Amino acid sequence: IRLKTATTKVSLPSQEHSNDSGLDADQSGLSGVYQRTSKDTTTSDLASTCNSLSLSIGRGRANLLHSIKTENNPSSLTTLEGSAFQDQNKICTHAKNTSLTGDNTESNNLTILENGFFYPNTIYGTKGTPVNISCNYIGISSDPKKGVYLYEVRFNPSVDSIHLRMKYLNEHSKQFGGVKTFDGTTLYLPILLERELTTFISKSRCNEEIEIRILFKKKESLKNCIQLYNVLFDRIMKTLNYVKFDRKQFDPSRPKVIPTAKLEVWPGYVTAVDEYDGGLMLCCDVSHRLLCQKAVLDILLEIYQQNKMSYQDKAKKYLIGSVIITRYNNRTYRIDDICFSQNPHSEFETRTGSYSYIDYFKNHHNIEIKDGKQPLLISLKQSRKSDTLNQENIQFSLIPELCYLTGLHDEIRADKKLMREVSTLTNVTPNKRIQALDKYFKNVSENNDARKILENWGLSLHKNYHNIVGRKIDSVQIYFAKQCISAGQNAEFSKEVVRNEMLEVVNLNNWVLIHHKNDLRAAKSFLHNMQNCSDVFGMKIRKPNVISLEHDRLDTYVDALR
Repeated sequence: IRLKTATTKVSLPSQEHSNDSGLDADQSGLSGVYQRTSKDTTTSDLASTCNSLSLSIGRGRANLLHSIKTENNPSSLTTLEGSAFQDQNKICTHAKNTSLTGDNTESNNLTILENGFFYPNTIYGTKGTPVNISCNYIGISSDPKKGVYLYEVRFNPSVDSIHLRMKYLNEHSKQFGGVKTFDGTTLYLPILLERELTTFISKSRCNEEIEIRILFKKKESLKNCIQLYNVLFDRIMKTLNYVKFDRKQFDPSRPKVIPTAKLEVWPGYVTAVDEYDGGLMLCCDVSHRLLCQKAVLDILLEIYQQNKMSYQDKAKKYLIGSVIITRYNNRTYRIDDICFSQNPHSEFETRTGSYSYIDYFKNHHNIEIKDGKQPLLISLKQSRKSDTLNQENIQFSLIPELCYLTGLHDEIRADKKLMREVSTLTNVTPNKRIQALDKYFKNVSENNDARKILENWGLSLHKNYHNIVGRKIDSVQIYFAKQCISAGQNAEFSKEVVRNEMLEVVNLNNWVLIHHKNDLRAAKSFLHNMQNCSDVFGMKIRKPNVISLEHDRLDTYVDALR
């Protein structure tokens, strides 16, 4: 650290790195010469120098200097040898108790400087009253004997298809435990293989030998495993037969039906794993999804009956962009187009030959399509290819008779009575949220497949969301010029704001009002309303300099402003 003052210079040896120490000192008023201090005066000079500095408290040594500056007892300072720290790996100094918002606080923890990083104290306030609360975080414990080990997988000769890479690697999965996550190049395992380089041999269709090389790279830290853990919980929701909409998962087996509107609400969860002060935790919140019980074909028939002339345009405007679900496989699709030139009797090519849509659904899903003249819904999804430049869209042709709309449409939003009925099902009280959290914990813990996914990676859930102490803040006082009111528990005081004089008033004395000559009446009305509003606030508005413009053009307004 090099500090320039009028009489002092403190420097570290030349082998020290010149990294930013976190200081933000205002040295505009400091000018002088450099001097080298003796070893026995370094500590006192450094403390006196800090008193003249404006410190921006960040991490590392800036916090050490801040503690030296604010410490009253000189004997508690950490001894400095010469101009270097005695122990740079770990320096502990007792932090002085500070106050939060003017109140006493409990801050007896240690400020730790370790490897150049600052770990701040935990500060607890005293305002308000303590209250027992629950949160929607479930703790995740990890087995110290297991971890997440990162491997790089290479194929010789090279294999471009991700599907084939996974196929060849799966042939040897039993030899490395069977539990893995593989994206085509990177392999994650919960165990450490015996050798740093492990090789396997597979056979291609042409009976050609393909060598698979698995090279150990490192053991991943906890913060780098967050994405993997989120993937694991997606797998768990799939084993529980939940349906995925974006990042949310819903249970189709427990719908709440609104029979008058032919709607149903699916309950579900949105989950996310992350690392917090309390360790690894799963954030689990309640969510709902609205589905229409009418098939898309019924909606198309209603549009056709209302407007036969422009039926196709109306249908595309209504449906394109909507998300639908197919009940036979519980998959979701986004409607990108409607093909009126094809119907269920149209044929498409497969590896085994051509099929009509009617024959396909009869043979594969045992579903008999009733309307053979309905159009087809088109959904496009990007193919999962390693070559991002040559990615192609995969086209899905869907039968409207087997598709159902999801989400809120404009006519549903416009029906206030229906929206109130929907809100009674989707607005969840805190007690019901805890019940839903208990049910999720129970479902995962009692399902063998879900529990096995966690155990394979050394993870387990534990109930710890009922034992949190929070603080309920007292109602805030709002001060006006002539009275003081309480904001109440809901912190709602908007009505009082428009009825009382402001505590500090800024008058409007010098201002300009520019308007077109045809808007004279609107300008006068505007001035009148401003006067009425400002009188309540105790604000004085003087008469403005009014400029009336002859032409309603942009350059005319610019000239008037200039």
